[in-house]
Amino acid sequence: MNLICFKENLKRNLDNALRIIKYNSTLPILNNFLLSTEKGMLKISSTDLEIGFTSLIPSKVLKEGSITVPAQLLSQFVNNLPNKNINFEVKDFKLYLNCDNIKASINGLNAEDFPIIPKVKNDSILTINSKIFKNSLSCVINSSAISDARPEISSIYIKINPDQLKFIATDSFRLAHKTIFVLSGDNKEKIKINFEQSKNIVLPLRTAGELLRILGDQNDNVKIIIDQNQILFDFDNTQLISRLVEGNYPDYEAIIPKSSETKCYLSKNDLEESIKLAGCFSSKLNDITMKTNSEKSQMEIFSNNSEYGNHHGKIDSEIKGKDVTIVFNWHYFLDGLKNINEDELILEFNGDQKPAVIKPAKNADFFYILMPIRNS
Repeated sequence: MNLICFKENLKRNLDNALRIIKYNSTLPILNNFLLSTEKGMLKISSTDLEIGFTSLIPSKVLKEGSITVPAQLLSQFVNNLPNKNINFEVKDFKLYLNCDNIKASINGLNAEDFPIIPKVKNDSILTINSKIFKNSLSCVINSSAISDARPEISSIYIKINPDQLKFIATDSFRLAHKTIFVLSGDNKEKIKINFEQSKNIVLPLRTAGELLRILGDQNDNVKIIIDQNQILFDFDNTQLISRLVEGNYPDYEAIIPKSSETKCYLSKNDLEESIKLAGCFSSKLNDITMKTNSEKSQMEIFSNNSEYGNHHGKIDSEIKGKDVTIVFNWHYFLDGLKNINEDELILEFNGDQKPAVIKPAKNADFFYILMPIRNS
């Protein structure tokens, strides 16, 4: 193999490929990149056997070939090179690099020993604008459980229907629910679903996190191909393939309140500011108390820390229904607020022991359910 490519074209793809790798002492070759040539370009591949990454980088290919080399070393070395052309040449399982007046050689392994990254072949294709897809994942990802014990909730549940896409995540303490209406407005042109029937998939949390990083500020189309237990994300010259979580996602619809005893209409900005202030005086439980005062049309927010002091804030709120005093984890509450993109919101309560609903007053595309902290 012999080729020339520009450092800046290479760096970002090496960084993305490196994040896929998890150190493996049993199969050392999984700690390597597979470098090969394809379609007149340099192809970088990496895998941990759960997620596979490939990317084609514009290059001047002088000779076809392939090799695997230590990923961490190559990435670190390239990142510290000047922004100039880099020459890659493979001889006798060694990769020789030449950039300006800098030369190095890296010991490699036979490319034939690198695990095959599987192909996903299916006619079921979802094409979606990358910004829409990234925003939807971002709205729910923080509500997913960070645990290997229950992989079905350490994930993003995606329901694909001809008229809408739903993104759901929960850690059993809160639940985030984002809907994209496929047939409304500009979405008609930005989302194409080529499915004969609806599909529900459970996407691993780690895969979702890598997708967000790879998408970055792109504003192109992402092609998503799904088969029985794998999913492929195609961004033109970059592909990410992942196993899907097996098993059924929890019946999240059972916890969505069908009605409410109390509704509060208030400013998101005012509420967010008051919760942040209350959080300064919360205890180790991160607890704050919210109390409605319908007579004065106010929401009161309290926090108390026996070591540091206490806080009492008030914000204007239109309140309908019974007054309620309820305790929440203020970090979890803010996670829900930050995904609401309008200032007017609605809080719905059913007493102090049942889940509350946070949602925008006008849009029906997002809601957030939060369990209260039990009152002692």
